[in-house]
Amino acid sequence: MTNNDLLIALGGHIDHGKTTLIKALNGFDGDELKEEKQRGITLDISFSNLNLPSRNIAFIDVPGHEKLVKNMIAGAFGVDLLCLVIASDDGIMPQTLEHLEIANFLGISRCFCIITKTDKSSQEDILLLKEEIHKLFLSLSIQLDTILPFSIQTQEIDKQAILLYLSNTPKPPKKDIGFFRYYIDRSFSISGAGCVVSGSALSGEVKKGDRLFVYDLAKEVSVRSLKIHSDFASSALPSHRVALNLHGVHSQELKRGFLIAPKGYLRGFHILEVALFGEKALPQFATLHIGAKKTNVTLTLIAKIKENLWFARLKTQEKIFTIFKEKFILRSNNQTLCGGEILAPITDPIKKSQKLSLLHFLLQDDFKNAFKILIEAHPKGFGLISSTQRFGLSHIQALQIAKTLDQIFIDEKNLVIYPQKTNKILQGLILEIFNKNPKALLSASSLHIKTPWASELYIQYILTSMLTQKQIQNKNGLYTSPNNSTQNPQDFIISRIYEILDQQGYAPQAPYNLYDDLGIDRKRGDLALKTLCASQKVIRLEHNLFITSKHLNQLLQIMRQIISQHSYIDLALLKEKIPLSRKYLITYLDYLDRFEDIQKSGTKRHFKHKRT
Repeated sequence: MTNNDLLIALGGHIDHGKTTLIKALNGFDGDELKEEKQRGITLDISFSNLNLPSRNIAFIDVPGHEKLVKNMIAGAFGVDLLCLVIASDDGIMPQTLEHLEIANFLGISRCFCIITKTDKSSQEDILLLKEEIHKLFLSLSIQLDTILPFSIQTQEIDKQAILLYLSNTPKPPKKDIGFFRYYIDRSFSISGAGCVVSGSALSGEVKKGDRLFVYDLAKEVSVRSLKIHSDFASSALPSHRVALNLHGVHSQELKRGFLIAPKGYLRGFHILEVALFGEKALPQFATLHIGAKKTNVTLTLIAKIKENLWFARLKTQEKIFTIFKEKFILRSNNQTLCGGEILAPITDPIKKSQKLSLLHFLLQDDFKNAFKILIEAHPKGFGLISSTQRFGLSHIQALQIAKTLDQIFIDEKNLVIYPQKTNKILQGLILEIFNKNPKALLSASSLHIKTPWASELYIQYILTSMLTQKQIQNKNGLYTSPNNSTQNPQDFIISRIYEILDQQGYAPQAPYNLYDDLGIDRKRGDLALKTLCASQKVIRLEHNLFITSKHLNQLLQIMRQIISQHSYIDLALLKEKIPLSRKYLITYLDYLDRFEDIQKSGTKRHFKHKRT
C-alpha cells in the first residue's frame, strides 16, 4: 500500500518567489484570495499539483510572512520534501531560517533549494549564497539534496532541471501506522454535495464508502466520495492531498486541526509527556502546533537530559488525539520556541521516578524496558490494545516484545499482560469467596463477572494453577473448595436455586443477582432454572422474574379472595395485602389476566360472572 507520488512544502521568506515558481511549473496561481491579490502575498496555505510521467507532485505553498508561520506549520506537517526558496538578491532572511528550523523540527528528512531571481545577482554572489546555504544544513538533521537556479528570464531552461530532479528523486520512506489519519486543514460546503474537507493523508488508506470518526466531535461520518487534485478517486494513500465529501456532519461543525480516522483507534488526553528540542528559554505558557491543530498549553519541565533536550509535560486546552513520536512545534508571541515529539500520547498514573525512566526508554524506542515499567504500574493488567497509538507498534509487534519478558502472563486474545504479583491478588480473591461460602461453585466466566479487570483466559490460568497446587478441586467443570463434598454440582445448583427462591417467597431475586450471590456460572444457572421450569417447580413470569409454583399458587388464592371480598382487585388493594414494590405487583396482576374467568376493566380486574 504505497505510492510514488510526492508531497512537497514550499518554504521561504516573504516575496522570495514561491508562488511565481509554482505558477511557472504548473500554471497555478496560488494567491486566489482577494486580499492576496491586493497585497501580492500568500496569506494561507494553497495547494496545487504537477503531473509528471513518472509521478504526481503535490505542492503546498505556505505563507512567508512572520505573522503567518502558524499557517506554514499546518502546511508543512506530514510532507515528504521541503523546497526552500531563497531570492538571490535578498539571500538568507529571518523566515528562511525559521521555515528551515520548523521543517527540521517536524522531521522532514530532505530538502532541495531553489535560488530565485538569479537574473538580479552576479554568478559570484550566487556562488557565495550557495556556500551559505550549505553551511545552514551542517547543524541540522534535514539533508540538502541539491540547489537549483530559477529566473523568469531563463525559466524554460531552469524549469527543465527542476522537473528532472522532481521526476528522479527517490521518495523518502514514511512510517505507516496501519490506519488512516488525517488532519482537516479546510472545511466548506458545496451545493449538491454537502460537506467537503481537505487535508493530507498521513497514513493508512481511505476509500469511498468508508466509515470514519471525527475525534474532536466524537462523531461518526461516511465518505461519499473523494478527490485527489480535482479528480475523483476510489482511494487515497499517504502523501496524497485529498478532499473528502463527508456524510453525517455539517461543514460549520468542523475546524482546521480536527482529526479524522477510523473509530476506536485513538484516545484523547489533556496531558502529554514529550521530548523538547531547542535552544530557547521556555515559558510556562505556549501554543502547541500539531498537524493542522493549534491549541494553548501549560508547560512543565520534568528534567533536562542534555543540551537542547528536555522531557516535559504539556497540559492542553483541548483534548489531543495524537500518536507516539508525532512531531510538533511550540510557539509564543509569534516566535518559534522549540520542536518536540510525543513520547506518551496516553496518560498513565505512575510515579515520577517511573515516569522519568519510561520517557528515557520511549525516546530510545526501547519498548522492552518500557513494557516492564508499564506492567509494574498496571497491576490489574497492562493493555496492548492501544499499542499503535502508544508505541507505533502493531498488535503482533507488541505481542512479540511481550513474549521476551519474564514472570508475566499474556492474554493474547484480549491483548493484556498481567504481572506475576497479580497472581497472588486473584488467588486471594478466589480463596476469600470460598471462605465466605464454602459451597460456592466457580468458573472462569462467573469470576470474570466479579472481577471484570481479569480476563477469562487469565482467570482460567489462575484456576488451573490453584488446582495443580490442590488449593481447589474441580467437579464436572466447576471449581469448588477442597472441603466441598458435593458429588454432582449441577444437582446442587438446582437444589440451591430452588431453596433460595422458596425462601424469598413473593419477592424473588433476579437470576443474575442470584448467580452472583451463589458464585456460580450464568450458563449453569440458566440451565438449572430451565430444569426447574420444565418440572413446573418454578414458573417464569417475566425475563428476570422466576417464582416457585407453591408461592405463585398462594398468590393466586390471595388475589381471588380479594376479588371475592371487594368485587375487584387493583394495585392498591393488592399492595395492602402484600406490601411489595410495583414491579412485582404489576407482574402478578398481569399473570392473573391469563385466566379465562378474569376480566380486566381499566386498572381493575374482576370475575366475568358473578359468583354466588
